Amino acid sequence: MASSLIEACKTRKRTRRPFRFEEFAMPGTIDGLSGAFRENIRFYLQEFAVLEDYIVAGMPLWSTWFITASNGAVFPLYAIEETVQHSPEPFCDHCKFAGWGHHYVSKRRYHLIVPANVNWEKPLTSNCLEIGSHILHGLIHCNGYGHLLCINGVREDSHSLPATHFMDFWDRLCTALKTRKVSVFDVSMKGGMELRLLHGVTYGMPWFGKWGYKFNRGSFGVTEQKYKIAIDYLQSLGLDKILNDFKKSHSGRRKIKQVIDKYREMSENPLITISELLQFMLSLKCRASNQNKTKLAEAYCTSKSNAQDNDTNPMSAKTFLNMLVKSDCRWPARRLEFVLVVIVNLLKEKKANESIENAGMMTRQELRDGIRKCIGDTGLIDFVLKSIRCFALGTHIVRRTTNPTTKLLEFTIDEAAKETTEVARFPFLDENNECRWDEGRLKQAAEAIVDILKTHNGNGSMSRQELRDKAREHVRDTGLIDFLLKSMNNSVVGNHVVYRSRNSLTKRIEFLIHDFEDSSSGEESIDIYADVKLLYDNVLLGYPGLDSVISATQVILDSKQFVKEWVFQDQENRMESMSLTCQVLPSFDELETELTRPLSPGEVVVVPGCITIGELKKVAQYALRDTYCIMENFVVKQIGGLKGIEDERVLMCTVSSEAHVWVRGCGLDLGTEMRYQDGSQNSKVKCVCGTKEDDGERMVECDACQAWQHTRCCGIDDDEDAPSVFLCGTCGGKW
Repeated sequence: MASSLIEACKTRKRTRRPFRFEEFAMPGTIDGLSGAFRENIRFYLQEFAVLEDYIVAGMPLWSTWFITASNGAVFPLYAIEETVQHSPEPFCDHCKFAGWGHHYVSKRRYHLIVPANVNWEKPLTSNCLEIGSHILHGLIHCNGYGHLLCINGVREDSHSLPATHFMDFWDRLCTALKTRKVSVFDVSMKGGMELRLLHGVTYGMPWFGKWGYKFNRGSFGVTEQKYKIAIDYLQSLGLDKILNDFKKSHSGRRKIKQVIDKYREMSENPLITISELLQFMLSLKCRASNQNKTKLAEAYCTSKSNAQDNDTNPMSAKTFLNMLVKSDCRWPARRLEFVLVVIVNLLKEKKANESIENAGMMTRQELRDGIRKCIGDTGLIDFVLKSIRCFALGTHIVRRTTNPTTKLLEFTIDEAAKETTEVARFPFLDENNECRWDEGRLKQAAEAIVDILKTHNGNGSMSRQELRDKAREHVRDTGLIDFLLKSMNNSVVGNHVVYRSRNSLTKRIEFLIHDFEDSSSGEESIDIYADVKLLYDNVLLGYPGLDSVISATQVILDSKQFVKEWVFQDQENRMESMSLTCQVLPSFDELETELTRPLSPGEVVVVPGCITIGELKKVAQYALRDTYCIMENFVVKQIGGLKGIEDERVLMCTVSSEAHVWVRGCGLDLGTEMRYQDGSQNSKVKCVCGTKEDDGERMVECDACQAWQHTRCCGIDDDEDAPSVFLCGTCGGKW
């Protein structure tokens, strides 16, 4: 089957046209993905991917390229088809740890990989399936059960993409392909904090819970009931109780009280529990992160627009583009630059065709209509037109003014006396064309003034004379000092904004400085991360004298397996399509002797409702043979359990949509080694915590009864080697 898919992809040549990352696989955007996962993944590879001209560890791979609207980054999603018969590791440990070890081994599994951004333009290496630094790595078996192995964000400034964007993409892709279940082993951390604990106490669910992932199974005998009780208990911890339990002698009580009091004063609503406090703190952190960019842009735009309104010297196009990119702008620089080029060309064309009186003048609406003939994104057009005051591109200067008669916005273009430099310069050089100091001296003096204001900041504003006297200790040139103090007004210097105002009482000029991390309300000046970390370390991990808190915390930390299940609705027209789950029911002898474990889940088939039961037998037989190794030669004899359904009956008149259908037959390959996903399953797990299956935690085997137990439950530390000879408690061991 893999070879036929490869041949189909070779005959259909596709270009590397990138798809829009934020929109790909949105509901209703992809036609043709109407079958089960094993069919949909083939359709996806044929229609949306390009077969690469190389292989990885003997496996074929395809690539689909995407482009982001936020910053124009272009990156690949690789799909690797792994055939288990030829794989060095045909069994799946991820299935075993997720509790799916009893599933029959699927014939194929697909790896979906977005590599780290440094490897976007490089071929995948032979060890790509073992690397844990991918931005995204998901594995899905051809029966629709899969695992999210890793998810990361891109933090580089030029390609900044948070992990949430890739989780959105992964979720859309799984939905479109009709994946059935996906597990995730959540050990994600941020800033030294386990996110499943932090988000569990804050929101009542793990970080992955935003996308519908729920508790699957816990380690060390943790059940879903224990997990829910632990979450509810920690969420309900009262802040006043915390302060009362932390005795005055406790070293961290004073800081904890300061944190609680600080955020209670800031919140408009009463904060009663630690969950409410953490929710408020994390909401401030998100708000602060979003506002930093906006504050930077507003301060930069204010200083620049003041210079443009009061001076005929235009801003260079390079500086103008930098200003727009630093703002809360969702378009990349290259698209913004293209709009500027179109504007200049339209105004030049207008100037060449009009009389001297109206040369090079267009109203905003005229210019907007002209741009739309070249650019379809009206949001982008309006954003650029709104931002323009006066800029220079090459030898042309574009200005925006308001007609005093019509009150309409008008744009004009003029030839510059000399070509405007395209190099972004120090702010004050763009604001005054009579400056006699070079950029280096200006920058050095401005930074000295900023340092003085930062030192004085706790005492409020600083008068011009006081600031001038202090500056003279560092800068000997009083003319330079006076020039800077005259020019500074809502000016951006490094990571700071310098404000100048006149005191209404003393009538004196005063200066004040703010960091971009500060906000007018003072929220961003607080180190929210440090405060959250303080509560995490002291309350969640180090609660004094109350074992129930420590136990509840440990239960959440021991809950690492989460899962999402997709439930797909059939089309309203059952005549066209019905989705059924066909599950093989072995014979009584097979159930008693060979297949003693829980039955493997059925396979999904999508068929027209008008077919007969006899035709359904053929479809189910093909699907089961195509999916599972143990069913290579399986023959479907009967649809239905103990009593079969007549072959002549029409499907839609016999079973309901989305029904579970028993399938009976013969030909199961009970001699194959590739029967269950967890392998031979010869090992026995019997731990004192109640665990009876391998949950992925570290274990040690008893040399007497050959039962495996957790090293932690046996008192063996994680950094301690297991003893060469070990006896469990039942066999007389002491630990």
